[in-house]
Amino acid sequence: MDNMKPKVIEIISKILDGLGKGKSLEELNKYFSQKKKYDKQTLSIAFSLIYDKIILQNSFQMLEEKAGIHKSRKSFRFLTEEEKDVLGVENYNYLMHLINVGLINPTTLEDILEQISMFPENKVSRNELNWIVLLSLVDFESDVPPGSRILLYTSDSVN
Repeated sequence: MDNMKPKVIEIISKILDGLGKGKSLEELNKYFSQKKKYDKQTLSIAFSLIYDKIILQNSFQMLEEKAGIHKSRKSFRFLTEEEKDVLGVENYNYLMHLINVGLINPTTLEDILEQISMFPENKVSRNELNWIVLLSLVDFESDVPPGSRILLYTSDSVN
């Protein structure tokens, strides 16, 4: 399993790159499955982290709506000139795309912008941004959601 971690990170990084190029998760899943560079279990873990994050984001939005809280969907924060310079238009559009597909929410965007502000350089590369987004996918403070696909192996069967 320890050998698998770098491969999972590599796959998630490639998924994020694909999303940045406008590809859907379904297209990326089909592409990786056909390429056969990675085993099914590793692909399952990587995609399950992505899907679990999207499902979790959607669940939070539904709970907020039921509670009468609409801040996550309706609020939008404009970037300062300094943030625009450091992030760049292409990376900003990439982050907006990740919000649209449900991978990150405005709160996560704030966290990402905060991390970027700590960079010593004036510009953030796509690779650096992918690492920050990748780290945002893993919620270290929460337990694995019940029924999570993270715990399934290729030998498991689902009814």
